Amino acid sequence: MDVSTTQSQPLKPNQDGSTFSKKKKKMDDGIEQISTLITNAAMLLVENIQAIGL
Repeated sequence: MDVSTTQSQPLKPNQDGSTFSKKKKKMDDGIEQISTLITNAAMLLVENIQAIGL
C-alpha cells in the first residue's frame, strides 16, 4: 500500500469542546481518586492485621 499520496486530514475539535487542559484535569482527578482508594485500602489492611495480631 502506497501511503506517499495519502493526505492527512485536519484535526477536528472535540465534539464536547473539551481542551487538553480539561482532559488533563480529569485524568489528574482520576489519578488522585485512585491514589486515595489505594491509601485507604492499605490503611484498612494495616488495621485488620493489627486487630488479628499478626
